[in-house]
Amino acid sequence: MTINSNSDVRNKKYPDSQFTQLKETDLEQVWHWRNQPAIRQNMHNSKTISWAEHQAWFEQLPQSGKVFYIFHQNNRAIGTLYFDTAGPGKLEWGCYVGETDVWPGSGLLLEIAALDYAAAQPHISHLHAEVLSFNQSVLKMHQLFGYQTCPDKPAISLKAASATASTSAAEPFCIKVFEYQTASWRAQRSSILARLPKQISAAADYIHFQD
Repeated sequence: MTINSNSDVRNKKYPDSQFTQLKETDLEQVWHWRNQPAIRQNMHNSKTISWAEHQAWFEQLPQSGKVFYIFHQNNRAIGTLYFDTAGPGKLEWGCYVGETDVWPGSGLLLEIAALDYAAAQPHISHLHAEVLSFNQSVLKMHQLFGYQTCPDKPAISLKAASATASTSAAEPFCIKVFEYQTASWRAQRSSILARLPKQISAAADYIHFQD
């Protein structure tokens, strides 16, 4: 599936954001990203993942119904974007950026890419997202884009924060739940992008997915 066919972008001002499905050759890079403390602290499962666990996850991925993309910025792998079935007509999504020296606004481009991906599929009516309540930057982005809030989910346990976490150790948290109607995104995409910084709305023209 190609959502945007600008696959040969030669634009120096705005980055080319390309999403390709995870391959075995990407696996070690993703494993290193996933185990970074700054990424683990915002995951439902914040434990360090062993290489054997990571390989087993990859082997069962084709049967899981999940879709996992590598986020390339100007042909450089910098993070991930992934989707899972969340019920009839619903997709749940998540992402992370594993590199630090990336184009400013890359998180906003991931938000746009997730919504574009879901809205391009006629059988998907809602995009679902779950965020740990202390992850303020992502909560603010979801609010900026106009996600509908759903009832919170309780925390399974107290989360022990890592040394780099912005929360105190063992601070209680909950899971904030959001949904977005894909029909609303198709209708409002242009107006929402117009409210974002101009460089973000311009860079959104260079988002594309490849199977």
